[in-house]
Amino acid sequence: MAFLKDKNNDNDKNSKAALKKGPRRASDVYESTQRRVHVNKYKQKHLEEVEARKKFVRKTTPGATPELQYIVNHIYSLEEIKNFDMLENIDASALAQKGGHVRSKLAYKFIMQMKNITARYLLPGQICLFSYNDPKTKDQLEYWDKNPLTLFFGTFRTQNGDIREIGLNLHYYPPYARKQILVKVYETFKSYFEKCFNSPTHKPNALMDYRTLKHIISKDAKIAFGVKEYVPSLRGITYVMPTKLLPIAFYTEGRFSRATIRQVQQFWRGF
Repeated sequence: MAFLKDKNNDNDKNSKAALKKGPRRASDVYESTQRRVHVNKYKQKHLEEVEARKKFVRKTTPGATPELQYIVNHIYSLEEIKNFDMLENIDASALAQKGGHVRSKLAYKFIMQMKNITARYLLPGQICLFSYNDPKTKDQLEYWDKNPLTLFFGTFRTQNGDIREIGLNLHYYPPYARKQILVKVYETFKSYFEKCFNSPTHKPNALMDYRTLKHIISKDAKIAFGVKEYVPSLRGITYVMPTKLLPIAFYTEGRFSRATIRQVQQFWRGF
């Protein structure tokens, strides 16, 4: 995947302009329109599903603590942001003591209370939770995550000129590797994450790319395993995470098609 940065080097100025000014090609305009139509078409259905899932969570997952509600609603001060410790907040979370299935449902519940939904192209540095039920190449895939939690580090064009978003889907890593990646990324790019602490930003992290991630993250994490490409028009309702919700988002698990979480983690170990 190291070639991805090289692909973009020759067109850095054009890529930045495209991100600011919007699509320039007819195919981009079509893809952007399709994405908006896709989001609008399923938004009402999604909201109904959210309400139904919240009711289900309330019935089946005791322990929806005020602590988690506080994190979602609290506006952190500059001093709190400065002293924020990602590792400490993950380990001290009210979700840490719950079983994997229960804490994942609770984490999804609190993230779905957010109103930070976007239909835009995703930018380097953003961490997003979204639906991706119908991959373009699903007939060729052994398995895929229907609700990726992805750290994005850029876009590129295919040989046909189509735009693809690319990043690390954190659900593909077991919890201890996921924690290592998230903490290391936060500490390395803390100045960026501080700017989007209470609410998401739609500005890219210019330093975020695959080569940098490979350099800062231990080889033991097998980082390439979670690198995935996404077709923007097929990406459903997308929540852009503010930094304060990352310790909650950490506890979400993938909803894999054609494989269980245990199987995916076994694939990771053998990668």
